Amino acid sequence: MSNRRKTHLDALEARLTGPKRIALFGHRNVGKTTLLAMFYRQASTGQVPGVRLAAVDPASAEYLAEKIAQIESGEPPAGTLAETELKLRLYHGPARFDLIFKDYQGEHVTLGSQEPIREFFADCDAVLLCLDPDGSTQPAERRRRQQEVEELLERYIEKSDDGTVGRPVALLLTKFDRILARGEAGQGLDQVERLVEARYGMTRHLLARHVPDGAMFAVSSYGRGSVDGRPPAELHPLGLEGPLCWLAERLEAVDRDQLEWLWDLAPDDLPRLARCVAAYEKRYPRSDRSADFRRRLAEGRRRRRRKLVVRGTLAAGAIVAGLAGYDAWGYRNALAFERDTPPQAVARHWEQLATWHPTLPLFWPKSAVDARFKAAEWKVKATQARILAGTAPPDAGEKLAPLKDQVPELVDRIREVEAAQERERQEKRWQAVKSEAAGAADEPDAPLMAIKGFLREFPDTQHRAEAEALLNSLKGKVETRQSGRERQIIDDMIRSASLPNASFPDLIDQARQFMAEHPDSRYQPEVARLLEGYVKTLDDRDIEKAREFSRRNPNEFARRIERYDEYLRAHRNGGRYISEATEAKDRVLRAWDVADYRRGYDHFIAHPNDVAEVARILREYLRHHPDGQHAADANRYLAWWDKVSVPNDYRVTLRRGEFDPKLGTAFGGAPDLGVTLEVAGISYGPSPVIRNNFKPIWDYTFSRPIRWKLGDPVVVRVMAHGFWSDSPAVILSSKKGDPLAMKMLSGTIRPTKGGTTTLVFESDFPLPSLPKPGP
Repeated sequence: MSNRRKTHLDALEARLTGPKRIALFGHRNVGKTTLLAMFYRQASTGQVPGVRLAAVDPASAEYLAEKIAQIESGEPPAGTLAETELKLRLYHGPARFDLIFKDYQGEHVTLGSQEPIREFFADCDAVLLCLDPDGSTQPAERRRRQQEVEELLERYIEKSDDGTVGRPVALLLTKFDRILARGEAGQGLDQVERLVEARYGMTRHLLARHVPDGAMFAVSSYGRGSVDGRPPAELHPLGLEGPLCWLAERLEAVDRDQLEWLWDLAPDDLPRLARCVAAYEKRYPRSDRSADFRRRLAEGRRRRRRKLVVRGTLAAGAIVAGLAGYDAWGYRNALAFERDTPPQAVARHWEQLATWHPTLPLFWPKSAVDARFKAAEWKVKATQARILAGTAPPDAGEKLAPLKDQVPELVDRIREVEAAQERERQEKRWQAVKSEAAGAADEPDAPLMAIKGFLREFPDTQHRAEAEALLNSLKGKVETRQSGRERQIIDDMIRSASLPNASFPDLIDQARQFMAEHPDSRYQPEVARLLEGYVKTLDDRDIEKAREFSRRNPNEFARRIERYDEYLRAHRNGGRYISEATEAKDRVLRAWDVADYRRGYDHFIAHPNDVAEVARILREYLRHHPDGQHAADANRYLAWWDKVSVPNDYRVTLRRGEFDPKLGTAFGGAPDLGVTLEVAGISYGPSPVIRNNFKPIWDYTFSRPIRWKLGDPVVVRVMAHGFWSDSPAVILSSKKGDPLAMKMLSGTIRPTKGGTTTLVFESDFPLPSLPKPGP
């Protein structure tokens, strides 16, 4: 199909399946925008019988709504300045049309203009010519309007083959309400035609000659009552149903004609026809022509299938005949190729025959069987020739093994080929082994292994006697060389052991490795003696290190234990001093236990009031010796420390006292004495007053428990009660910073300056104690 023909068919299909482009042609102020807005207003609200108009996209709906709002407010729409595309949908009975209008500036259709709207007019499906019957009264101006119409239609006529415009064209006389208002014409068709003939004769004549399916309509967007171009208060449009119904009917007729035309132009282009018929049925769902179009489409498909079947049958017959001839030629050509051709090339040719002629068994079954036998036979011949020439790969015989089952007739010949290749392989291997043995006098190990491998692989070889003689010769060389190497290793170990800084663990490893790697060596006993000596020397040296460290560092208990642990780890598999090291560890651990505890005990004895430091030392002791022999004593002391570190209540009893006679009264008698306690700033007492006695006995338990914690000060005041007043006789205070001031209330106390004065207390305050450690 030529490009020009395809372009023409594509354009015709686009018209049948795409939206309809409607040209609304008219000069400025002819009422195009108003007419479009009123078409939409009336047809979308059911005021145009038989049709409905809808906006397809939001932009079109908003544009028309704005124009309608201006009209309904009593203002005529402003002149159009920009080109605007409007997408509408026209429903006429069951049919529906997607329409595209363009609103534009009227000056763009002036004679000679080349505005973009001209391209839209050139590709439109129908034309609505808008002329104002009440326009300019000047004949020249009226003629210019008709010449603009003439220029548009002439472009259509120029492209046609029959002198027609090739699309529906209707003339709309707009603003017809003004003509009716002046009574110049009635509303009949004849009267409208006479009016057009009188004022637009040129256009009337052009339509009559070149538009066979044209029409004329008188319309008014506002209806009667318009004044000076302004819409009346109530709108009563006239004649709008005529153009819309005519447009729907003509578009359907054009679609039918164009579909028929497409059928005439491309009756075999069934996919294109199917698309166009589907679009027609969607646009006109109840058209009586749809069934006819579907029937013709089904007939076309049946004709195409019949043609395809016939063509396929003929093509298949030709192919079969060609394949049969091609296979027969190939077989004869392979037979001819056998003459005066090397076996390798002949074998490849027969193998390629099966590849290039896969249908040979179908058309010539006997030739196919012969071809398979020939391919196998020549493959065996080719392999045999390559073996004789010494160019066969190592697995050439193995590749022939499947042929034994496929072609039993060739089994004997295949075995001969395999035997020949095996002899060839054995001979090559023997020559390689001999060459390796002859060139390796200083390194006999590899040739020795090669000869052993050759005899294992070829036990029945004809070279066996020669191979065994060569093997014995190499064994002697290997044994002599191996003995020298072993002697060198032993001498190196002896020399290393004599050095001052000899590493006996490395020597032990070397000796053990030698015995493992040389189990048949004649030096095994000597190496065993060396190994025993190395083990003994290392054992003695390691235990002596631990002993020496303990002697020099008696107080570094942890490091002493670590040294013995090092010995035990190093000699866990049989050291001679395992028991000694284990017992030494236990002794050091016990000594460490006693030493750490003794530090706490000695501090407790030397500084009984420094209970915080004693507690710290004992905690350190428990961290290192949680199960030590003094762990219970340490835990008891720390429990006492935890208790006295927080406030607790204690019962205190004042037993008796003895006072200096100097405390007597002015009249020579003994004083009347009572006791008050002050602990952590809180007073307790007073006790009962004992009258006229230097050795009072109270035996008084303070009614309120004494609340005390570690560090709280204690003050004891002995009050002398006189006739006129009470005064302190003796004040006994705990030492500043004394953490155990509570001990004052658990025994006998005296003034720090001396004298005979004493006070005796008893309390349930427990004093700390630590047992003396053993030796």
